[in-house]
Amino acid sequence: MRDRRLERQIEVMDDFLDRWQKFGTYFQRAQDGRKPTEAEEEEFLVLKGAMSQDYEFLMASTGGHREQGDQTVEILAAVASLHRLNEIGDSQVRALETAWHHSYIILQGLLGRLKARKLQLASVSALGYYIGRVLRNPVVILLLMGAVVAAVLWLMNFTQTGPDKLFEPRGPRPAQTEKTTGL
Repeated sequence: MRDRRLERQIEVMDDFLDRWQKFGTYFQRAQDGRKPTEAEEEEFLVLKGAMSQDYEFLMASTGGHREQGDQTVEILAAVASLHRLNEIGDSQVRALETAWHHSYIILQGLLGRLKARKLQLASVSALGYYIGRVLRNPVVILLLMGAVVAAVLWLMNFTQTGPDKLFEPRGPRPAQTEKTTGL
């Protein structure tokens, strides 16, 4: 069975992780002491904005809870700009890089769970899924119970007329004639 919402979550998560990896390259650039150009600064801010939107979409669509130890939002907030990243000390950059890596592992785990759920859904037939949903509906359960009760009452009424009349032919009986032999 296909779940388009789940497929969209996986697609957004893949895109987010690609951006997250690109975001991680800026830590190395800051440690190398490269001064960013205005175009790089603009690209960085666009990247950061897209990541924030994707992250919020993912959190909202996967239940709204963050994994324990996920510091994605804090890392995005800590790096206001490339110029600011270049101004902080190497130890702070390394600490951010370590937190980035930890969040990367957690986000990869989330992607793995989404893909596992997709595989589980692939093994479920659409008919079985919808039958299961229908049977979990309380109204349907009440209707089925009513049908069972009606069937039991009908059978009880039917058996009161006698089981020996079950196989009697219906309609008028043919007239029986006796053969008489004359002596």
